[in-house]
Amino acid sequence: MSKKLLLNSLTGTTLYVANVVVAFIMSPVYIHALGNRDYGLWELVLSVVGYMGLLDLGIGGSLVRFVSIADGRQDKKDLQQTMSTACAFFVPVGVVAFLLFSMLSYSPGLIAGQEIRDIANLETVFLLLGINAAMLFPLQVFTATLSGMQRHYFLNSVRIVLLITRAGVSYYLLLRYPGKGLLVMALLQPCYTAVQVLLFVGAVILDRDIPNVALSAVSRKKAREMMLFSLKSAAMMVASRLQNQSVPLIIGHVIGLGHIVYFVMPNRLIDYAKGFSRAIGFPLVPYFGATIGKGNVEVLKNSWLNTTLALQIVSLGMPIVIFFCGETFLELWIGPEYSAAGRLVLYLLLVGLVADSFATNAFSILTAQGKHGKPALMWLVFSVLSVPLGVGGGYLWGVVGVAAGTSITTVLGNIFTVVMACAVMRIPLWTYFRMTLIRIFPALLLLGLSLWIFKMLFIEKSYMNILIQIGVSGAIYLLAIWKFSLDENVRNSVLQRFQQIFFKGKI
Repeated sequence: MSKKLLLNSLTGTTLYVANVVVAFIMSPVYIHALGNRDYGLWELVLSVVGYMGLLDLGIGGSLVRFVSIADGRQDKKDLQQTMSTACAFFVPVGVVAFLLFSMLSYSPGLIAGQEIRDIANLETVFLLLGINAAMLFPLQVFTATLSGMQRHYFLNSVRIVLLITRAGVSYYLLLRYPGKGLLVMALLQPCYTAVQVLLFVGAVILDRDIPNVALSAVSRKKAREMMLFSLKSAAMMVASRLQNQSVPLIIGHVIGLGHIVYFVMPNRLIDYAKGFSRAIGFPLVPYFGATIGKGNVEVLKNSWLNTTLALQIVSLGMPIVIFFCGETFLELWIGPEYSAAGRLVLYLLLVGLVADSFATNAFSILTAQGKHGKPALMWLVFSVLSVPLGVGGGYLWGVVGVAAGTSITTVLGNIFTVVMACAVMRIPLWTYFRMTLIRIFPALLLLGLSLWIFKMLFIEKSYMNILIQIGVSGAIYLLAIWKFSLDENVRNSVLQRFQQIFFKGKI
Protein backbone atom coordinates (compact mmCIF):
# COMPACT_ATOMS: atom_id res chain seq x y z
CA MET A 1 0.00 0.00 0.00
CA SER A 2 1.57 3.36 -1.05
CA LYS A 3 2.46 6.06 1.47
CA LYS A 4 0.29 8.59 -0.36
CA LEU A 5 -2.73 6.25 -0.23
CA LEU A 6 -2.17 5.74 3.49
CA LEU A 7 -1.94 9.49 4.13
CA ASN A 8 -5.06 10.12 2.06
CA SER A 9 -6.95 7.44 3.97
CA LEU A 10 -5.82 8.77 7.35
CA THR A 11 -6.92 12.33 6.57
CA GLY A 12 -10.16 11.01 5.07
CA THR A 13 -10.84 9.09 8.26
CA THR A 14 -10.08 12.19 10.31
CA LEU A 15 -12.57 14.16 8.22
CA TYR A 16 -15.14 11.44 8.81
CA VAL A 17 -14.56 11.57 12.57
CA ALA A 18 -14.86 15.36 12.51
CA ASN A 19 -18.14 15.06 10.59
CA VAL A 20 -19.51 12.60 13.14
CA VAL A 21 -18.49 14.75 16.11
CA VAL A 22 -19.92 17.93 14.58
CA ALA A 23 -23.15 16.18 13.57
CA PHE A 24 -23.43 14.67 17.05
CA ILE A 25 -23.24 18.13 18.59
CA MET A 26 -25.21 20.07 15.99
CA SER A 27 -28.07 17.74 14.95
CA PRO A 28 -30.05 18.23 18.19
CA VAL A 29 -29.35 21.96 17.90
CA TYR A 30 -30.76 22.06 14.35
CA ILE A 31 -33.85 20.03 15.24
CA HIS A 32 -34.68 22.07 18.33
CA ALA A 33 -33.92 25.40 16.62
CA LEU A 34 -36.01 24.60 13.53
CA GLY A 35 -38.65 22.22 14.91
CA ASN A 36 -39.76 18.97 13.25
CA ARG A 37 -41.60 20.68 10.40
CA ASP A 38 -38.91 23.18 9.37
CA TYR A 39 -36.15 20.62 9.84
CA GLY A 40 -38.10 18.25 7.61
CA LEU A 41 -38.46 21.05 5.09
CA TRP A 42 -34.71 21.69 5.17
CA GLU A 43 -34.00 18.02 4.47
CA LEU A 44 -36.52 18.15 1.63
CA VAL A 45 -34.83 21.24 0.17
CA LEU A 46 -31.46 19.48 0.38
CA SER A 47 -32.95 16.58 -1.57
CA VAL A 48 -33.79 19.08 -4.32
CA VAL A 49 -30.17 20.23 -4.24
CA GLY A 50 -29.20 16.58 -4.68
CA TYR A 51 -31.42 16.26 -7.72
CA MET A 52 -29.82 19.37 -9.23
CA GLY A 53 -26.58 17.41 -9.22
CA LEU A 54 -27.99 15.43 -12.13
CA LEU A 55 -27.15 18.39 -14.35
CA ASP A 56 -23.51 17.36 -14.48
CA LEU A 57 -24.54 14.24 -16.49
CA GLY A 58 -22.03 12.11 -14.63
CA ILE A 59 -18.98 14.05 -15.85
CA GLY A 60 -18.11 15.12 -12.31
CA GLY A 61 -17.80 11.52 -11.20
CA SER A 62 -15.76 10.52 -14.25
CA LEU A 63 -13.30 13.41 -13.90
CA VAL A 64 -11.38 11.74 -11.07
CA ARG A 65 -10.80 8.68 -13.22
CA PHE A 66 -9.62 10.67 -16.28
CA VAL A 67 -7.28 12.82 -14.18
CA SER A 68 -5.80 9.79 -12.38
CA ILE A 69 -5.16 7.95 -15.66
CA ALA A 70 -3.43 11.02 -17.17
CA ASP A 71 -1.38 11.46 -14.01
CA GLY A 72 -0.39 7.76 -14.00
CA ARG A 73 0.86 8.16 -17.60
CA GLN A 74 2.54 11.50 -16.81
CA ASP A 75 0.64 13.01 -19.78
CA LYS A 76 0.25 16.71 -18.95
CA LYS A 77 -1.28 17.56 -22.30
CA ASP A 78 -4.09 15.06 -21.70
CA LEU A 79 -4.51 16.37 -18.15
CA GLN A 80 -4.85 19.95 -19.40
CA GLN A 81 -7.39 18.92 -22.04
CA THR A 82 -9.39 17.05 -19.41
CA MET A 83 -9.49 19.98 -16.99
CA SER A 84 -10.17 22.63 -19.63
CA THR A 85 -12.91 20.66 -21.36
CA ALA A 86 -14.62 19.92 -18.05
CA CYS A 87 -14.44 23.57 -17.03
CA ALA A 88 -16.03 24.65 -20.32
CA PHE A 89 -18.90 22.29 -19.51
CA PHE A 90 -19.43 23.08 -15.83
CA VAL A 91 -19.51 26.88 -15.95
CA PRO A 92 -22.69 26.95 -18.12
CA VAL A 93 -24.19 24.16 -16.02
CA GLY A 94 -23.72 26.30 -12.91
CA VAL A 95 -25.62 29.13 -14.62
CA VAL A 96 -28.46 26.77 -15.52
CA ALA A 97 -28.66 25.52 -11.92
CA PHE A 98 -28.91 29.08 -10.64
CA LEU A 99 -31.75 29.84 -13.05
CA LEU A 100 -33.64 26.70 -11.99
CA PHE A 101 -33.36 27.59 -8.31
CA SER A 102 -34.48 31.13 -9.14
CA MET A 103 -37.61 29.70 -10.79
CA LEU A 104 -38.30 27.55 -7.71
CA SER A 105 -38.04 30.63 -5.51
CA TYR A 106 -41.22 31.91 -7.17
CA SER A 107 -43.13 28.65 -6.65
CA PRO A 108 -41.67 26.77 -3.65
CA GLY A 109 -44.98 24.96 -3.17
CA LEU A 110 -44.14 22.79 -6.19
CA ILE A 111 -41.52 21.10 -4.05
CA ALA A 112 -42.69 21.49 -0.47
CA GLY A 113 -46.46 21.23 -0.85
CA GLN A 114 -49.12 23.26 0.96
CA GLU A 115 -47.47 23.21 4.38
CA ILE A 116 -45.11 26.02 3.37
CA ARG A 117 -47.79 28.75 3.41
CA ASP A 118 -46.72 30.15 6.80
CA ILE A 119 -42.97 29.58 6.43
CA ALA A 120 -41.09 32.86 6.00
CA ASN A 121 -38.08 33.57 3.73
CA LEU A 122 -38.49 30.38 1.68
CA GLU A 123 -38.00 32.28 -1.59
CA THR A 124 -34.69 33.68 -0.30
CA VAL A 125 -33.61 30.19 0.77
CA PHE A 126 -33.95 28.92 -2.82
CA LEU A 127 -32.08 31.93 -4.23
CA LEU A 128 -29.17 31.40 -1.84
CA LEU A 129 -29.02 27.74 -2.81
CA GLY A 130 -28.98 28.81 -6.45
CA ILE A 131 -25.94 31.00 -5.82
CA ASN A 132 -24.31 28.04 -4.10
CA ALA A 133 -25.00 25.75 -7.07
CA ALA A 134 -23.55 28.29 -9.51
CA MET A 135 -20.21 28.01 -7.69
CA LEU A 136 -20.39 24.33 -6.81
CA PHE A 137 -20.50 22.96 -10.35
CA PRO A 138 -17.30 24.66 -11.64
CA LEU A 139 -15.60 23.83 -8.33
CA GLN A 140 -15.89 20.12 -9.22
CA VAL A 141 -13.19 20.54 -11.87
CA PHE A 142 -10.62 21.57 -9.28
CA THR A 143 -11.61 19.16 -6.49
CA ALA A 144 -11.66 16.30 -9.02
CA THR A 145 -8.21 17.32 -10.28
CA LEU A 146 -6.77 17.31 -6.75
CA SER A 147 -8.52 13.99 -6.03
CA GLY A 148 -7.37 12.37 -9.26
CA MET A 149 -3.78 13.32 -8.47
CA GLN A 150 -4.27 11.78 -5.01
CA ARG A 151 -4.08 15.09 -3.13
CA HIS A 152 -6.95 14.10 -0.85
CA TYR A 153 -4.86 15.01 2.18
CA PHE A 154 -5.12 18.69 1.21
CA LEU A 155 -8.84 18.53 0.39
CA ASN A 156 -9.59 16.70 3.63
CA SER A 157 -7.51 19.01 5.82
CA VAL A 158 -9.22 22.12 4.47
CA ARG A 159 -12.65 20.59 4.85
CA ILE A 160 -11.96 19.65 8.48
CA VAL A 161 -11.15 23.26 9.35
CA LEU A 162 -14.14 24.62 7.42
CA LEU A 163 -16.48 22.04 8.96
CA ILE A 164 -15.59 23.03 12.51
CA THR A 165 -15.70 26.74 11.69
CA ARG A 166 -19.06 26.43 10.00
CA ALA A 167 -20.53 24.55 12.96
CA GLY A 168 -19.44 27.29 15.36
CA VAL A 169 -20.83 30.06 13.17
CA SER A 170 -24.16 28.28 12.59
CA TYR A 171 -24.55 27.61 16.33
CA TYR A 172 -24.03 31.30 17.10
CA LEU A 173 -26.39 32.53 14.36
CA LEU A 174 -29.17 30.07 15.24
CA LEU A 175 -29.11 31.29 18.85
CA ARG A 176 -28.71 34.93 17.80
CA TYR A 177 -31.63 34.90 15.33
CA PRO A 178 -34.38 32.58 16.61
CA GLY A 179 -37.17 31.89 14.13
CA LYS A 180 -34.86 32.39 11.12
CA GLY A 181 -33.17 29.02 11.15
CA LEU A 182 -33.90 28.14 7.52
CA LEU A 183 -32.44 31.44 6.34
CA VAL A 184 -29.32 30.95 8.45
CA MET A 185 -28.77 27.42 7.14
CA ALA A 186 -29.21 28.54 3.54
CA LEU A 187 -26.94 31.58 3.92
CA LEU A 188 -24.05 29.46 5.16
CA GLN A 189 -24.14 27.20 2.09
CA PRO A 190 -22.73 29.71 -0.49
CA CYS A 191 -20.35 31.18 2.10
CA TYR A 192 -18.86 27.74 2.75
CA THR A 193 -18.59 27.00 -0.98
CA ALA A 194 -16.98 30.39 -1.74
CA VAL A 195 -14.14 29.67 0.68
CA GLN A 196 -13.58 26.27 -0.96
CA VAL A 197 -13.47 27.93 -4.40
CA LEU A 198 -10.79 30.32 -3.18
CA LEU A 199 -8.63 27.61 -1.60
CA PHE A 200 -9.01 24.72 -4.07
CA VAL A 201 -8.80 26.78 -7.26
CA GLY A 202 -5.79 28.57 -5.79
CA ALA A 203 -4.13 25.25 -4.94
CA VAL A 204 -4.49 23.99 -8.53
CA ILE A 205 -3.20 27.25 -10.01
CA LEU A 206 -0.16 27.32 -7.71
CA ASP A 207 0.76 23.63 -8.20
CA ARG A 208 3.50 23.41 -10.82
CA ASP A 209 2.70 19.75 -11.52
CA ILE A 210 -0.81 20.70 -12.69
CA PRO A 211 -1.21 22.54 -16.02
CA ASN A 212 -3.40 25.62 -16.20
CA VAL A 213 -6.94 25.59 -17.54
CA ALA A 214 -6.96 27.16 -21.00
CA LEU A 215 -9.69 27.80 -23.55
CA SER A 216 -7.32 26.67 -26.31
CA ALA A 217 -6.99 23.26 -24.60
CA VAL A 218 -10.72 22.51 -24.82
CA SER A 219 -11.02 19.39 -26.97
CA ARG A 220 -14.03 17.96 -28.76
CA LYS A 221 -12.39 14.55 -28.75
CA LYS A 222 -11.85 14.71 -25.00
CA ALA A 223 -15.41 15.94 -24.51
CA ARG A 224 -16.66 12.95 -26.50
CA GLU A 225 -14.54 10.52 -24.45
CA MET A 226 -15.71 12.02 -21.16
CA MET A 227 -19.33 12.07 -22.26
CA LEU A 228 -19.28 8.42 -23.36
CA PHE A 229 -17.69 7.37 -20.09
CA SER A 230 -19.92 9.66 -18.02
CA LEU A 231 -23.10 8.16 -19.48
CA LYS A 232 -22.29 5.10 -17.39
CA SER A 233 -21.64 7.27 -14.34
CA ALA A 234 -24.79 9.25 -15.03
CA ALA A 235 -26.92 6.13 -14.71
CA MET A 236 -25.41 5.41 -11.30
CA MET A 237 -25.77 9.04 -10.27
CA VAL A 238 -29.46 9.11 -11.20
CA ALA A 239 -29.91 5.83 -9.32
CA SER A 240 -28.28 7.27 -6.21
CA ARG A 241 -30.40 10.43 -6.34
CA LEU A 242 -33.63 8.49 -6.84
CA GLN A 243 -32.93 6.14 -3.96
CA ASN A 244 -31.62 8.69 -1.46
CA GLN A 245 -33.02 12.10 -2.36
CA SER A 246 -36.55 10.89 -3.14
CA VAL A 247 -37.19 9.68 0.42
CA PRO A 248 -37.78 13.14 1.98
CA LEU A 249 -40.00 14.04 -0.97
CA ILE A 250 -42.04 10.84 -0.56
CA ILE A 251 -42.43 11.25 3.20
CA GLY A 252 -43.17 14.97 2.93
CA HIS A 253 -45.98 14.53 0.40
CA VAL A 254 -47.40 11.17 1.51
CA ILE A 255 -47.08 11.42 5.29
CA GLY A 256 -46.12 15.02 6.16
CA LEU A 257 -43.07 17.26 6.62
CA GLY A 258 -42.99 16.63 10.37
CA HIS A 259 -42.36 12.91 9.85
CA ILE A 260 -39.23 13.27 7.71
CA VAL A 261 -37.08 13.53 10.84
CA TYR A 262 -38.12 10.02 11.94
CA PHE A 263 -36.39 8.63 8.85
CA VAL A 264 -33.52 11.10 8.68
CA MET A 265 -32.12 10.53 12.17
CA PRO A 266 -31.91 6.68 12.00
CA ASN A 267 -30.58 7.04 8.47
CA ARG A 268 -27.91 9.38 9.79
CA LEU A 269 -26.43 6.51 11.80
CA ILE A 270 -26.37 4.43 8.62
CA ASP A 271 -24.67 7.31 6.78
CA TYR A 272 -22.02 7.52 9.51
CA ALA A 273 -21.25 3.84 9.01
CA LYS A 274 -21.06 4.24 5.22
CA GLY A 275 -19.01 7.40 5.66
CA PHE A 276 -16.37 5.59 7.64
CA SER A 277 -15.87 3.09 4.83
CA ARG A 278 -15.85 5.86 2.23
CA ALA A 279 -13.33 7.83 4.27
CA ILE A 280 -10.96 4.88 4.12
CA GLY A 281 -11.81 3.78 0.60
CA PHE A 282 -12.47 7.01 -1.32
CA PRO A 283 -8.91 7.40 -2.69
CA LEU A 284 -9.09 3.91 -4.20
CA VAL A 285 -10.64 4.92 -7.56
CA PRO A 286 -7.66 7.09 -8.56
CA TYR A 287 -5.33 4.53 -6.94
CA PHE A 288 -6.80 1.75 -9.11
CA GLY A 289 -6.76 4.11 -12.09
CA ALA A 290 -3.04 4.78 -11.70
CA THR A 291 -2.40 1.01 -11.37
CA ILE A 292 -4.36 0.38 -14.57
CA GLY A 293 -2.32 3.08 -16.30
CA LYS A 294 0.84 1.09 -15.42
CA GLY A 295 -0.68 -2.07 -16.94
CA ASN A 296 -0.10 -4.55 -14.09
CA VAL A 297 -3.15 -6.84 -13.93
CA GLU A 298 -1.98 -9.11 -11.10
CA VAL A 299 -1.11 -6.17 -8.88
CA LEU A 300 -4.56 -4.75 -9.60
CA LYS A 301 -6.29 -7.99 -8.54
CA ASN A 302 -4.30 -8.27 -5.34
CA SER A 303 -4.84 -4.60 -4.54
CA TRP A 304 -8.58 -4.94 -5.01
CA LEU A 305 -8.91 -8.01 -2.79
CA ASN A 306 -6.62 -6.63 -0.09
CA THR A 307 -8.29 -3.23 0.06
CA THR A 308 -11.73 -4.89 0.03
CA LEU A 309 -10.72 -6.99 3.04
CA ALA A 310 -9.49 -3.86 4.83
CA LEU A 311 -12.74 -2.02 4.09
CA GLN A 312 -14.93 -4.94 5.16
CA ILE A 313 -13.17 -5.15 8.51
CA VAL A 314 -14.75 -1.77 9.20
CA SER A 315 -17.90 -1.85 7.08
CA LEU A 316 -19.14 -5.24 8.32
CA GLY A 317 -18.42 -4.38 11.94
CA MET A 318 -20.50 -1.19 11.83
CA PRO A 319 -23.93 -2.84 11.30
CA ILE A 320 -23.33 -5.09 14.31
CA VAL A 321 -22.42 -2.11 16.50
CA ILE A 322 -25.45 -0.13 15.35
CA PHE A 323 -27.77 -3.11 15.87
CA PHE A 324 -26.84 -3.38 19.54
CA CYS A 325 -26.21 0.30 20.37
CA GLY A 326 -28.07 2.39 17.76
CA GLU A 327 -31.49 2.60 19.40
CA THR A 328 -30.05 3.57 22.78
CA PHE A 329 -27.83 6.16 21.11
CA LEU A 330 -30.81 7.75 19.32
CA GLU A 331 -32.73 7.97 22.59
CA LEU A 332 -29.86 9.74 24.34
CA TRP A 333 -28.92 11.88 21.34
CA ILE A 334 -32.24 13.25 20.09
CA GLY A 335 -34.87 11.95 22.52
CA PRO A 336 -37.14 8.97 23.32
CA GLU A 337 -39.73 10.10 20.75
CA TYR A 338 -37.25 9.78 17.89
CA SER A 339 -35.84 6.48 19.16
CA ALA A 340 -39.26 4.85 19.46
CA ALA A 341 -40.51 6.13 16.09
CA GLY A 342 -37.26 5.24 14.33
CA ARG A 343 -36.66 1.75 15.79
CA LEU A 344 -38.06 -0.33 12.92
CA VAL A 345 -36.72 2.17 10.39
CA LEU A 346 -33.23 1.67 11.81
CA TYR A 347 -33.41 -2.13 11.63
CA LEU A 348 -34.66 -2.08 8.05
CA LEU A 349 -31.92 0.32 6.98
CA LEU A 350 -29.36 -1.97 8.62
CA VAL A 351 -30.29 -4.70 6.13
CA GLY A 352 -29.27 -2.38 3.32
CA LEU A 353 -26.08 -1.43 5.17
CA VAL A 354 -25.05 -5.10 5.41
CA ALA A 355 -25.60 -5.46 1.65
CA ASP A 356 -23.47 -2.34 1.05
CA SER A 357 -20.74 -3.86 3.21
CA PHE A 358 -20.65 -7.08 1.18
CA ALA A 359 -20.16 -5.04 -1.99
CA THR A 360 -17.82 -2.40 -0.62
CA ASN A 361 -15.15 -1.47 -3.19
CA ALA A 362 -16.90 -3.41 -5.98
CA PHE A 363 -18.15 -0.34 -7.83
CA SER A 364 -14.78 1.41 -7.34
CA ILE A 365 -12.90 -1.23 -9.31
CA LEU A 366 -15.57 -1.25 -12.02
CA THR A 367 -15.39 2.56 -12.31
CA ALA A 368 -11.60 2.56 -12.49
CA GLN A 369 -11.74 0.08 -15.39
CA GLY A 370 -14.61 1.82 -17.17
CA LYS A 371 -16.79 -1.29 -16.80
CA HIS A 372 -19.43 0.23 -14.53
CA GLY A 373 -22.08 0.84 -17.20
CA LYS A 374 -24.11 -2.35 -16.76
CA PRO A 375 -24.25 -2.30 -12.94
CA ALA A 376 -25.03 1.42 -13.05
CA LEU A 377 -27.96 0.69 -15.36
CA MET A 378 -29.21 -2.04 -13.02
CA TRP A 379 -28.91 0.31 -10.05
CA LEU A 380 -31.00 2.79 -12.01
CA VAL A 381 -33.71 0.16 -12.60
CA PHE A 382 -33.74 -0.83 -8.93
CA SER A 383 -33.80 2.81 -7.80
CA VAL A 384 -36.73 3.64 -10.06
CA LEU A 385 -38.48 0.67 -8.48
CA SER A 386 -37.75 2.08 -5.00
CA VAL A 387 -39.99 5.10 -5.64
CA PRO A 388 -43.31 3.23 -6.12
CA LEU A 389 -42.27 0.80 -3.38
CA GLY A 390 -41.62 3.73 -1.07
CA VAL A 391 -44.86 5.50 -1.94
CA GLY A 392 -46.90 2.31 -1.51
CA GLY A 393 -45.10 1.47 1.71
CA GLY A 394 -45.65 5.01 2.96
CA TYR A 395 -49.42 4.79 2.47
CA LEU A 396 -49.59 1.35 4.11
CA TRP A 397 -47.04 1.50 6.96
CA GLY A 398 -45.83 5.10 7.15
CA VAL A 399 -42.13 5.86 7.44
CA VAL A 400 -41.36 2.17 8.07
CA GLY A 401 -42.81 1.28 4.66
CA VAL A 402 -40.64 3.89 2.93
CA ALA A 403 -37.54 2.46 4.64
CA ALA A 404 -38.50 -1.07 3.53
CA GLY A 405 -38.73 0.03 -0.12
CA THR A 406 -35.27 1.61 0.08
CA SER A 407 -33.66 -1.45 1.68
CA ILE A 408 -35.10 -3.95 -0.82
CA THR A 409 -33.58 -2.14 -3.78
CA THR A 410 -30.27 -1.63 -1.96
CA VAL A 411 -29.90 -5.37 -1.44
CA LEU A 412 -30.69 -6.18 -5.07
CA GLY A 413 -28.29 -3.56 -6.43
CA ASN A 414 -25.37 -4.68 -4.28
CA ILE A 415 -25.79 -8.35 -5.19
CA PHE A 416 -25.60 -7.50 -8.88
CA THR A 417 -22.58 -5.21 -8.39
CA VAL A 418 -20.51 -7.85 -6.58
CA VAL A 419 -21.27 -10.47 -9.23
CA MET A 420 -20.33 -8.05 -12.00
CA ALA A 421 -17.08 -6.96 -10.29
CA CYS A 422 -15.96 -10.57 -9.85
CA ALA A 423 -16.74 -11.31 -13.50
CA VAL A 424 -14.73 -8.30 -14.71
CA MET A 425 -11.78 -9.15 -12.46
CA ARG A 426 -12.03 -12.83 -13.51
CA ILE A 427 -12.25 -13.94 -9.92
CA PRO A 428 -14.80 -16.62 -8.89
CA LEU A 429 -17.44 -15.38 -6.47
CA TRP A 430 -16.40 -18.04 -3.97
CA THR A 431 -12.79 -16.78 -4.11
CA TYR A 432 -13.98 -13.23 -3.47
CA PHE A 433 -15.85 -14.26 -0.32
CA ARG A 434 -13.06 -16.62 0.78
CA MET A 435 -10.48 -13.84 0.53
CA THR A 436 -12.68 -11.23 2.24
CA LEU A 437 -15.84 -12.02 4.26
CA ILE A 438 -14.98 -15.55 5.39
CA ARG A 439 -11.60 -14.43 6.73
CA ILE A 440 -13.23 -11.98 9.14
CA PHE A 441 -16.36 -13.99 9.99
CA PRO A 442 -14.99 -15.43 13.31
CA ALA A 443 -14.07 -11.93 14.45
CA LEU A 444 -17.56 -10.65 13.54
CA LEU A 445 -19.12 -13.38 15.67
CA LEU A 446 -16.95 -12.39 18.63
CA LEU A 447 -17.88 -8.73 18.13
CA GLY A 448 -21.62 -9.52 18.18
CA LEU A 449 -21.28 -11.82 21.20
CA SER A 450 -19.30 -9.28 23.23
CA LEU A 451 -21.75 -6.46 22.42
CA TRP A 452 -24.67 -8.67 23.44
CA ILE A 453 -23.00 -9.55 26.77
CA PHE A 454 -22.25 -5.92 27.54
CA LYS A 455 -25.81 -4.93 26.63
CA MET A 456 -27.09 -7.40 29.24
CA LEU A 457 -24.65 -6.05 31.84
CA PHE A 458 -25.20 -2.31 31.23
CA ILE A 459 -28.91 -1.80 31.84
CA GLU A 460 -28.54 1.92 32.58
CA LYS A 461 -28.54 4.04 29.43
CA SER A 462 -25.68 6.53 29.12
CA TYR A 463 -23.07 7.63 26.59
CA MET A 464 -20.33 6.30 28.85
CA ASN A 465 -21.84 2.81 28.83
CA ILE A 466 -22.12 2.89 25.06
CA LEU A 467 -18.48 3.96 24.76
CA ILE A 468 -17.38 1.16 27.09
CA GLN A 469 -19.37 -1.41 25.10
CA ILE A 470 -17.97 -0.26 21.78
CA GLY A 471 -14.44 0.27 23.10
CA VAL A 472 -14.02 -3.12 24.78
CA SER A 473 -15.91 -5.03 22.06
CA GLY A 474 -13.93 -3.20 19.39
CA ALA A 475 -10.66 -4.16 21.05
CA ILE A 476 -11.75 -7.81 21.16
CA TYR A 477 -12.76 -7.56 17.50
CA LEU A 478 -9.41 -6.11 16.41
CA LEU A 479 -7.48 -8.74 18.36
CA ALA A 480 -9.59 -11.42 16.67
CA ILE A 481 -8.90 -9.83 13.27
CA TRP A 482 -5.18 -9.84 14.02
CA LYS A 483 -5.24 -13.47 15.14
CA PHE A 484 -7.67 -15.09 12.68
CA SER A 485 -7.96 -12.83 9.63
CA LEU A 486 -4.47 -11.55 8.76
CA ASP A 487 -1.69 -13.80 7.51
CA GLU A 488 1.88 -13.54 8.76
CA ASN A 489 3.10 -11.39 5.86
CA VAL A 490 0.38 -8.80 6.45
CA ARG A 491 1.06 -8.75 10.20
CA ASN A 492 4.78 -8.21 9.61
CA SER A 493 4.01 -5.43 7.13
CA VAL A 494 1.73 -3.72 9.63
CA LEU A 495 4.35 -3.97 12.38
CA GLN A 496 7.01 -2.50 10.09
CA ARG A 497 4.72 0.38 9.17
CA PHE A 498 3.95 0.96 12.84
CA GLN A 499 7.68 1.15 13.61
CA GLN A 500 8.26 3.60 10.76
CA ILE A 501 5.50 5.90 11.94
CA PHE A 502 6.14 5.91 15.67
CA PHE A 503 9.85 5.21 15.96
CA LYS A 504 11.41 6.74 12.87
CA GLY A 505 9.02 9.66 12.38
CA LYS A 506 8.24 8.61 8.81
CA ILE A 507 5.02 7.74 6.97
